[in-house]
Amino acid sequence: MNRLSSRQRKIAYFLGILLLLIPIIMLGSPASSADTGGVLARMRQPETEGQLGLAEHNLGRVDPTSAAMNLVLLGLRGVAVNMLWMDYIDQQKTKNWAQMRSTTDSITMLQPHYLQIWRYHGWNLAYNVAAEWDDVRDRYYWIKEGAKFIIDGTEFNQFSPELRYDIGRIIGQKIGIADEWRIYRRYFNPGGAQYEDLAADEKGDPSPENRGGPDLKLNPEGLDNYLAAQRWYQEANDLEARGYEQHLMMQHIFRQYPYRCQLDYAGTLNREGFFGDVALEAWRQAQDDWITKYGQEMFDTGQDFKVKLELPGEADYAELARSQDVEIAKLRQLVRNFQNVVNYRYWRTRALSEAEPTTAQAHRKLFEGEELFKENELTRARKMLIEGLDQLEEVLVRYENLISEDLTLEEALWSLMLIKKIDDLLEKPPATDLPLTGLWNKHINDKVPSMQFDFNRRFGGL
Repeated sequence: MNRLSSRQRKIAYFLGILLLLIPIIMLGSPASSADTGGVLARMRQPETEGQLGLAEHNLGRVDPTSAAMNLVLLGLRGVAVNMLWMDYIDQQKTKNWAQMRSTTDSITMLQPHYLQIWRYHGWNLAYNVAAEWDDVRDRYYWIKEGAKFIIDGTEFNQFSPELRYDIGRIIGQKIGIADEWRIYRRYFNPGGAQYEDLAADEKGDPSPENRGGPDLKLNPEGLDNYLAAQRWYQEANDLEARGYEQHLMMQHIFRQYPYRCQLDYAGTLNREGFFGDVALEAWRQAQDDWITKYGQEMFDTGQDFKVKLELPGEADYAELARSQDVEIAKLRQLVRNFQNVVNYRYWRTRALSEAEPTTAQAHRKLFEGEELFKENELTRARKMLIEGLDQLEEVLVRYENLISEDLTLEEALWSLMLIKKIDDLLEKPPATDLPLTGLWNKHINDKVPSMQFDFNRRFGGL
């Protein structure tokens, strides 16, 4: 039997209500201009470190007259997204690009924290949609749209290394390696030193609003595309180092890309015929970054010890093995495996060799020799090509590992093909004492035929 009086029970109920109000106020207090509010209100704030960014109260940019909007209003967001996906596929099939882009925005606004949506649509715009256009300016526009789309995704997913990696891949690889890479690079960074002699209408972003300069959303600092990509890759690495996981690839593969961008930047300057102090300094920076930064990072092997890629001597192996109580042979095997995956030793040797003035002079002479050939200056072209091959042979004596690598091999074989073509045009007997003839004889049945096919398409048969 309850011995509490009616008055006492009322007081107890009132005290219980007060106690329950305390967690309710702490959890549910709304935010204001002067106060961040309760726990739930703070969790709904835009995502920052330590917060979840759970706000999903907006309905997205959905057509208010569409069936998808009706489903969203009824709380059937997942069904609405599925309908939008079906619309998206139909619009891509019918090449209704503007409507497809709008549908893409609606999908991402309804599911802003689903990374694969941002990653897929950005890739699709930059690679698939861009390929559907004939005009190079239109293709470049859609490549930019793909990168910008993922950049928008980083506003909703501020701690995703994967999105930053994808932005770097589009800006670096798509712009820098596509068939139209020379044009794309001039569009992306018209202020590059290698483009100073080009007319204003041959460089700069083709979109009217950019007035011949770079696209400021994609390249606000006016950087080379590889250096702009490097910034995004580095952001991805920084987030990964702070504990935000990426699920794309092994850690030591993922973390190489900022340093690879510097290597690609230096190599592309040479491909564009730029061999001055800027190119040499780019190679020296690439060498330093690859060896003293990337090479010194520690990577988990999954076997209770870590490795780094730059271990130049036995003493370095012994010290690292002793510090982790692991056998030297086991450590050496894992280091070698990790190095092979990212081709570490090749890029180290390449950077060391390219930072030398002799290598730059060899590249310059081979490049200028081909340009003289195109201008029908055959005798001067032949002399320049032979001088370049002589210097390249000198470099390969010091860096023997480069002999078997595709880039060096193709440069040497291509130059030999040019000399043979010149001798044919000048009606001279085939030369047997050319520099690096041994490479030609070694690859006469594998590399030479495929390269000769490309050569014949450009310059006619040998």
